[in-house]
Amino acid sequence: MAKADELSYWQPFTKAGQTSQWVSGLKDHLNQATQLEDSPWQFDRGSLQTCLTPSSFWIVYSFATAGKLAIRTCFDPQTIHAVKRGKQTETTVEYRIDGSLGAFRVMIERCVDEPMLLRYTTSLKPNQDFIVEAFPRDVYLLNKDGDPTTTEGMVYVTQSGPTAGLTYLSVTKPIEGTLLYFQNLTALNDYCQQTHTDPSGTVDAQWPEVGFSLPAAEQPLKAGKEVIISDAFLYLNEGIPANEFEAADMFLKAIPYIYRQLPKPEPVYFDWPKAAEQTIRALANSPECGRRIRNQFYLNAYVSATQKPPESMVQLAILVPLWEYQEWLEKPVPLVELLQKAIPTFFDEKKATLTRWLPGESFKKDEPSEEEDINKIDSWYLLHILMNLGRLADKGNTEAKDLLFRSLEFVIRAAHHFGYNWPVFYDSRTLAVIKAETSEGKGGELDAAGLFTHVMVQAYELSKDPRYLQEAEQSAERLRGKGFELLYQSNITIMSALTLVKLWRITGKRLYFDLSRLSIANVIARMWIWECNFGLGQFCSTFMGVAPLKDAPYLAAYEEAEIMATMLNYLKELGNDVIPAARLVFAEFIKYLLHRGRYYFPSELPADMICSQPREGRMIPDLPIPVEDISTGWKQVGAVGQEVYGGALAYILTTYAYKRFEGVPVIIYCNYPIYQADYQIIDRKSGYAIFCLSGLPDYTCQVRILAKGSKLPAIQLLDEDSDSPKPFMVTSKDKTYQEFTVPGNLRLRLEWGPTPKSLRTTRKVSENRVQNQSSIKTK
Repeated sequence: MAKADELSYWQPFTKAGQTSQWVSGLKDHLNQATQLEDSPWQFDRGSLQTCLTPSSFWIVYSFATAGKLAIRTCFDPQTIHAVKRGKQTETTVEYRIDGSLGAFRVMIERCVDEPMLLRYTTSLKPNQDFIVEAFPRDVYLLNKDGDPTTTEGMVYVTQSGPTAGLTYLSVTKPIEGTLLYFQNLTALNDYCQQTHTDPSGTVDAQWPEVGFSLPAAEQPLKAGKEVIISDAFLYLNEGIPANEFEAADMFLKAIPYIYRQLPKPEPVYFDWPKAAEQTIRALANSPECGRRIRNQFYLNAYVSATQKPPESMVQLAILVPLWEYQEWLEKPVPLVELLQKAIPTFFDEKKATLTRWLPGESFKKDEPSEEEDINKIDSWYLLHILMNLGRLADKGNTEAKDLLFRSLEFVIRAAHHFGYNWPVFYDSRTLAVIKAETSEGKGGELDAAGLFTHVMVQAYELSKDPRYLQEAEQSAERLRGKGFELLYQSNITIMSALTLVKLWRITGKRLYFDLSRLSIANVIARMWIWECNFGLGQFCSTFMGVAPLKDAPYLAAYEEAEIMATMLNYLKELGNDVIPAARLVFAEFIKYLLHRGRYYFPSELPADMICSQPREGRMIPDLPIPVEDISTGWKQVGAVGQEVYGGALAYILTTYAYKRFEGVPVIIYCNYPIYQADYQIIDRKSGYAIFCLSGLPDYTCQVRILAKGSKLPAIQLLDEDSDSPKPFMVTSKDKTYQEFTVPGNLRLRLEWGPTPKSLRTTRKVSENRVQNQSSIKTK
């Protein structure tokens, strides 16, 4: 394992500096504690004891060599009267604590599938109503003498706003070890509902304090009602990572163990093809969504937002996935041609690049925002435009290819000017930096180097010019050393992960695969791995959401849809090389986005949950255009606006979650990623499809087979790799569909035909054909 000086180049060290009142005197406090009992479990690397101080019940984990973790499982500011051990099993032990505030119950659990994963859950039944004010954090890093002030280490990432309640760190003194702390915020819904609080920003690391601090209340906890006030996990790992890639790998290894223990909502099917039709109709026909300028049609960024010029990113964000949807639908969508005609009007001949704002148009605002300037470029913005041109070019669109290559010299010159370290804003005329950093000392748009790499890889694949490959590699190098600070914009970071594995495939250089995993760890570390079910959150879902920016307090429709598409393409690109954490988390993200994406549509929400005066444009609840933003439970949705380019959500989810084949009478829907699908038509009424699911076999997903016509033919679904396959049982059906619940990571076989008997015959006949892949159509 690495020594301290080997780590300092990529992550600063932390030691006790300005500490809270909870650290002062903690050594004496713990040394005078009443020792209660040793844990009933044996640990290879240390021991676990319980002890009691006047105000707290503690678990103390002592490492075999040196150092301790002191875990404050419950806190009563007045006094704790008594502790009694309750029920005990092989994996759990319960303690009942009588305090001045009321009756605490602490459940400690050793998770058997991972020996270094510990869970402790604390509930409280108050004796009387009271308002919660300042509460301490629950974990303290100590030396062997119980002193927290001499310990040192490094914090890699911690909760940002409403993201998962985690903090990830290493201890370097007095012992080397790595710790992932995770607070199950879903368990706190009752507390937040009673007290009118929010768990955003409640988990942090202020060395040597780590973990969760119960948020101060606006309303009282009620007497006589038991409520969970903490549900925490600690994942311990010997040693510390030698570099940022090992840090990412340790984090990615730990997440699936914790995720397995978490409560999860039950996904419910939503008719995304129907939503896609309705959204596309609104985009094309509603005067609130688009406008004509100089005989060209342009979409607004937000419903009724016409005070600023049309934006190229908005047109392409709708056009490119709509092109894919048109291919999926197997018939043209008129809006595609309308938008395609408008794209060249964004090219500025003088600057020799496509621009954000339509040239020749002006802002109609008295006070434009910091980004609303014709000559100002947001670094990610131009790169995103070029990325989408590259996607069109890859589909054979020659005009898009021409616009892309005409713009490349400008963007390469800018990359060289900034040394591939992109600022937030710069002047498109002079390349002068207007805003260098997101905040002081945090750098600019750190993941934009990954998006530039993406564009250069696209240019290389389209032209085979080695110059673009060289640019891609030079830019990818700038992603090094960013650790868990790499993420600026979530969809850009996940795109970086995809292009980095492509670059690894092209060059054979392991660095790019390592950087790809680091990018994935950055995204997972900032997911909303909890279900908000308090306040207005009772009417929607947030589980497994991804915010658009690392510090954004809301989920956003377009970015989440683009993340889903990129994740699926990542799984297709890597195949069996996908690490288990990505295979699991990507599949679960997609499953829950398909479940909760409906709540971006105002029509799916109670009227009082919707912001009536958004920041951009106006709100028209019955228009099938999603809101940009879903926040936590005490905030209305749509405060930013009704996002026109977020209209891509419905048809992106349709294109990527539904498999449709020419001449096949059914459509295959799965809420886990299908990363490969083959099919064969045997005769006019029968055939089969073989499709591969991502995810892990410990988790399940829903497969729904839908009729293209008015009635579903006879079907059966089987495990293609089983030695003695039996059809999966139908869990839900009507005349137009049948639904099945199946494990992840399977290769499934769908057969359709006139009768069950002929289906069995079809399978025997077709097995030989499967061996010859040239006879199978792939999509």
